[in-house]
Amino acid sequence: MTKLNKAYLLTGSNMEPRFDLIKQAVAMIEVDVGKVLELSSVYESEAWGFKADKNFLNQLILVETLLSPLDLLKRILTIEKKLGRRRNMTERYQSRLIDIDILYFNNSVIDLPELTIPHPRLHVRRFAMVPLAEVAPGYVHPLLEKTNSELLASIEDSLEVNVSKEMQRDEI
Repeated sequence: MTKLNKAYLLTGSNMEPRFDLIKQAVAMIEVDVGKVLELSSVYESEAWGFKADKNFLNQLILVETLLSPLDLLKRILTIEKKLGRRRNMTERYQSRLIDIDILYFNNSVIDLPELTIPHPRLHVRRFAMVPLAEVAPGYVHPLLEKTNSELLASIEDSLEVNVSKEMQRDEI
């Protein structure tokens, strides 16, 4: 019997059409990755790590998949490319049409040159922790051994993360 895996993915966009790109990413994940089990609210926040002209929208997706972590990474990179993302390797933080990160994969700890799970900076980023705590407040970070709610409560990141007034999960 094939094992179903649970992956927590975070979508993000700060280039127009932000809402449509997030919707399209969710739809493509459902087709190319696996069944979407749950979606967080859509959150809006300022860019983290750089100044941007437009705020980011982020949404967490809990997906059930047959894919391995590396195959999942390949699929989401393909989805990003289909949605128009072109990576600029000279700048680490930059505006983007779409970004899809793997935050957690089951309770796995993976440290490869091309993939680190849990995402190495998720616990210091409010824009990632707020939707994670909404969808999976009791999920325990496999390295830090704290729940998402505990991690969010102790976060030092002061960027505001608010539910988007323009787009809610029932619109996706």
